[in-house]
Amino acid sequence: MKAKYIFILLVGILFCSCSKFTGSKEPLYIGDEISTDTTRNVLVAYFSRSGNTEQIANAIATHSGGTLYRIERKDPYPEDFKDCASEAKSELNDSVFPALKDTIADFDKYDVIFVGGPVWWHTAPMPVLSFLKKSGYDFSGKIVVPFCSYANMFPHETLLEIVNATPNSLHPNGFISEEGDTTGIAQWLDDINLKLK
Repeated sequence: MKAKYIFILLVGILFCSCSKFTGSKEPLYIGDEISTDTTRNVLVAYFSRSGNTEQIANAIATHSGGTLYRIERKDPYPEDFKDCASEAKSELNDSVFPALKDTIADFDKYDVIFVGGPVWWHTAPMPVLSFLKKSGYDFSGKIVVPFCSYANMFPHETLLEIVNATPNSLHPNGFISEEGDTTGIAQWLDDINLKLK
């Protein structure tokens, strides 16, 4: 636990030393209105390292009746936080989409796909983008709902990255959680009106 907080502090210092901008305080996209004339099959896909995003994904699955799917790299990130951060930054800088551990055989049956991860280097982690852009899944016409966990900056930019990665999908308003806080998830799901259960 101590190592986690040291890592967050070091990353925060690095970000602050590069820029005073900490990201938008307001949503960066307008959520689509979704018809409620049918019930839907739900997938909750998430990438999580520390467990914060996993808590959110579990809560979404509980409230929506969705199937959980953990997005994992085929070759896991290093256990050491500093090494992990360095490798993640290199992937981002070089636009490397890492191979993922497995695939979803029955992906086509899902109508609503929640997609989430932590904020890493001001945006979504590259494994999330591998899932969205390089895994061969067709998101066209599906409802893609972004969510993320963050420590102190760039959550709206991270939601927007997920939206931009699925341009042919519908996108209700996403969910932002500070440090994995699940408060408000049930109300948010009611607000975006997907008729999930």
